[in-house]
Amino acid sequence: MRRMRRGYSIAGFLVWLALGSQPSEAQYTANFQTNIVDGTASGGFNYIVGSNTFADVLLIRNKGSVNDNSGYVGYEVGSSNNTVVITGSGSVWQNGFFFTDHLYIGYSGAGNSVIISNRGSLYVPSISTVVGVNASSSNNSVLVTGSASVWTNGSGNQTIGGRGGGNSLVISNGGAVIGSSGSYCTIGQSSSWNRVTITGTGSTWQTSYTLYVGGPGNNSLTVANGGTLYAEFCVVGYGFLSGGGSNTAWVTGGGSVWSNNFLIVGWNAGGNNLVVSNGGLAVCSTLTAGENAGNGNQLVVTGTGSVLRVNGGMLLGSSGTGSGLGISDGAQVIDGGATIGNGSTSNRVTVLSSGSWYSGMLQVGVGSANSVLVSNGIVSASNLVVGVGSTTCDNVLELDNGYVFATNATHDAVLEVRYGSLILNGGTLQADTLAIMNPCASFIHTGGTAIFGSVVLDPNLFRIVSVTRQGNDMLITWMMGPGATNTLQATAGDGNGGYKTNGFTDIFVVTNNTAIGTVTNYLDIGAATNTPSRYYRARLVP
Repeated sequence: MRRMRRGYSIAGFLVWLALGSQPSEAQYTANFQTNIVDGTASGGFNYIVGSNTFADVLLIRNKGSVNDNSGYVGYEVGSSNNTVVITGSGSVWQNGFFFTDHLYIGYSGAGNSVIISNRGSLYVPSISTVVGVNASSSNNSVLVTGSASVWTNGSGNQTIGGRGGGNSLVISNGGAVIGSSGSYCTIGQSSSWNRVTITGTGSTWQTSYTLYVGGPGNNSLTVANGGTLYAEFCVVGYGFLSGGGSNTAWVTGGGSVWSNNFLIVGWNAGGNNLVVSNGGLAVCSTLTAGENAGNGNQLVVTGTGSVLRVNGGMLLGSSGTGSGLGISDGAQVIDGGATIGNGSTSNRVTVLSSGSWYSGMLQVGVGSANSVLVSNGIVSASNLVVGVGSTTCDNVLELDNGYVFATNATHDAVLEVRYGSLILNGGTLQADTLAIMNPCASFIHTGGTAIFGSVVLDPNLFRIVSVTRQGNDMLITWMMGPGATNTLQATAGDGNGGYKTNGFTDIFVVTNNTAIGTVTNYLDIGAATNTPSRYYRARLVP
């Protein structure tokens, strides 16, 4: 009969406490032993499958049940490859009667497992379940497979990978894992290479409170092939849990759904990823990539039928720098409004290869050096601002091929360039109104088609400054518009001084101006002696 320490988890953070010795059941005395609970009830204060032994098995079947205070699978270092199998309708393993009770799958041993199949049930009503508790406890696993097979946690927390790494949870073929209100779920709390996979139609993981994917790096979550994940609040890469970098969440395959309320990719942590591919769907109310010094986090949405839907607002680079969003190969992103670089720098969106992005109010750059590149894709926004605020005027919206629309149902949408550049190299750019009212702004048009219902320009940015006589000649001076050909035109008035707007002809052309605020002039020879009157206008042309 062995003595042991007990531990518990508070709010998702493991706390190991020596609570004194507790007697435990001596269920196994040798390696390769099997205990079968078949249609009967069994239990004890603690149930230990493999205290200091390996390859022991607990088989619960045919409505058998085991009820204990705390359960352990693989207790001591070296207690490895022990297995619990719960199979068949009505077969149950229940752990926990008191506040500090728990289930540890791999307390110190490695390679231990729990398999729940064919409508079997694992229930932990109280405080915590941990797969891979200590640093020596790695490569432990839980498999929940088959319709109506279920692992239920009450108010307790679930941790896949405490201090031990390489642990896993697989939910397949209609199996389910359910966490009740207030429970925390963590993949890789203080370790790496832990993973959760939800695969197959009807397979579900539901946590009603918080899900963390990754303290240290290289932990992963995959929702695939029709699996479903529901979480109230989710963080992929949580820097307050020992680093939080290089963790990845995948939603892949038709019918695969990840539904959140609040989603953060990279909270005080960098290099984390959310990938939606091959027809997967990720839905949330709000989405932030790069929160609180979370740098270089990436959102990737790719493949026909793949959708990232943000019902509220999306922030790419809330305070961290260098985060990105890539949309490609027929995928869609739909949001209620988005900001690229919310006070941060060097965040980038690319819309490529028939990808599409539909947004409400789209702001490219509250910080500096943020950009959106569209190449054979679509961006559509109800209003669009390039460079909301920046001291360096280097935010960019660039269209090389495809479409950019700034329009709405009432046709009063505005595409405004403030602190940065609007670059049209190809494709079609259409806006109800184009507004360039800031001396810092520029519109560079080298190709493609621009369609504007109206254009509002800063009069100090592009206008004729003066028309003065010099002998028999007229000197016309104007402030050039950057990024386009500037043409000076003239027309003769009638005898009463009137003129027709379609009567202007080019008399001078200036090309290759990219500087803001450049002034040029033209001397119209003999213009002062012409009669009748003569009118001039400066015009921007493609």
